[in-house]
Amino acid sequence: MELEVTKKKGTTMRVRVIGEDHTFCNALRVKLHEDDRVKTAAYNIDHPLLSHPEMHVTVEKRKSPRRALTRASKALGKDYAEFREELQKALKK
Repeated sequence: MELEVTKKKGTTMRVRVIGEDHTFCNALRVKLHEDDRVKTAAYNIDHPLLSHPEMHVTVEKRKSPRRALTRASKALGKDYAEFREELQKALKK
């Protein structure tokens, strides 16, 4: 995965997510929406074969979209770690 900031202005940020698709972007979008400081979180893919997803994040005044993305990615990582642990337990039974 590679990230490219395509727009950063005040409380708005756009980040191109190279090497990912709907699966990752939708999970990140959901985590962003769980943050009360995030006003909007969405992504678009212009063409699934020719373009990369682009995340759009807008946060409240005096808040940082960069921090919102960082918090969401950490929360997503924690969810995946918990899932992996539960899966390993279930497979041992």
